[in-house]
Amino acid sequence: MSKPHGEFLKLLGELTSTLDQLAGIAKRKIECTKQGDLVELDQCMRQEQVHALALKTLEKRRLGLLQEMGLQEVPLNHLFEHYPDAMRLEAKDAVEALLTQFTRYQSAADAAHTLMERALRDIEKMMPENAPPPTEPGGPPPRMKTDLRA
Repeated sequence: MSKPHGEFLKLLGELTSTLDQLAGIAKRKIECTKQGDLVELDQCMRQEQVHALALKTLEKRRLGLLQEMGLQEVPLNHLFEHYPDAMRLEAKDAVEALLTQFTRYQSAADAAHTLMERALRDIEKMMPENAPPPTEPGGPPPRMKTDLRA
């Protein structure tokens, strides 16, 4: 197995796994928003930040490996064509799995984003115009739960 080619396949697997985890978080964000569970929603957003940092690290590795293989200009969906014959099918499968998972993540993230924006607009409608948000003495309520459904 060619060292950079094998490392790149491993990296594609890590990216696929990270996107799978992010898709799961996006689905949980949808449920938290529907239930008005702001504490759990906050936890989801913190987990997303951790995964975003992991993606930055993976991106640096990806760029380094592509440079090492001399494939910086090759689009991801054509990358397998530049792999050794013995690894070509494995590379094609890894790329397809990554692209499929990216589509799943993007769909879940878009749905979560849309739902959260709608909930925020509903909250804004409930607030009197030009009035500062209400402040409670002693900080936020213990569970930070609110009914976001209108």
